[in-house]
Amino acid sequence: MARILIWQDQQVARSIPLYKPTLLIGRSHECDIQLTDVAVSRRHARLTCNDGLYFLEDLESRAGVYVNREKIQHEQLRDGDRIHIPPFHLQFMIDVEAEARSAERVVEIQEVSREYALGKQTVIALSKVSLTVFQGEFLALAGPSGSGKSTLLNMIGCIDSPSSGSVRIHGQDVGSRSADELADLRLNTLGFVFQTFNLLPVLSARENVEYPLLQKKDLTKEVRRERVEHALQAVGLERFAGHRPNELSGGQRQRVAIARALATRPRIILADEPTANLDRKTGEDILKLMRQLNQQEGTTFIFSTHDPRVMEMADRVVELSDGQIVE
Repeated sequence: MARILIWQDQQVARSIPLYKPTLLIGRSHECDIQLTDVAVSRRHARLTCNDGLYFLEDLESRAGVYVNREKIQHEQLRDGDRIHIPPFHLQFMIDVEAEARSAERVVEIQEVSREYALGKQTVIALSKVSLTVFQGEFLALAGPSGSGKSTLLNMIGCIDSPSSGSVRIHGQDVGSRSADELADLRLNTLGFVFQTFNLLPVLSARENVEYPLLQKKDLTKEVRRERVEHALQAVGLERFAGHRPNELSGGQRQRVAIARALATRPRIILADEPTANLDRKTGEDILKLMRQLNQQEGTTFIFSTHDPRVMEMADRVVELSDGQIVE
């Protein structure tokens, strides 16, 4: 996957993967790549990807945009190009190995339907849904209540099984797996974040994060401790490790839930309405944290949501209505 390197004192200060087809560069906190200096315009430049080619565009900035010391207005970028947005020095790089990984299909849904019996009636929750999710995506399944988005997320999470069709996770057809094999798949490949947090009230934040690791018999106590510390540090809660859920705010509880999902080092994290029970500011902070983890770790995130903030931040939005994907 391509990335932007930000250089400072002849060292790489930041490495930013280009997961979105369009990224804004500027001083504003709304920009995807934020450069905090008064010389940088609030919306200084735009990076776009079109058919695998990357382009850099100057958005009528005051200080201009330079590629390989030439001032540009709209320029195609090539591997290794040096970008100067005064006073910042950046570099465009293509990571060939990451590009190959990003093309990896981590979820393949083929013609999946799900029907439920409700008394004498049959409720169709999903109808012949097909979907492919790629490694490193930040994907939103969107739609109103009853659209089928949560049912589809449960299919991907191996919590529910289809009435017809197939679900493949990292090439494995989950329909042919035993209950024990599905449990191993959920433990080692999938992480879950719920709107109600689902923390154990008698355990501290540290113990809640460690809990799923206790199921991994190959991990030593020392390895478990290191993973828990890393996960809590990643979500900024290392100082609250000894606190129980009732001693934490809603946002802090959701951070513990994210840390718990990260601790098993899953390839995919499934988040069911993760901002639903949070206030606006806390919800935005949680989304930014998830996006940051997605970019830094390359973890695939799949959301079930009707929150417009999630949809705005997502690489791709898949809309569902009446159990079908809306084209």
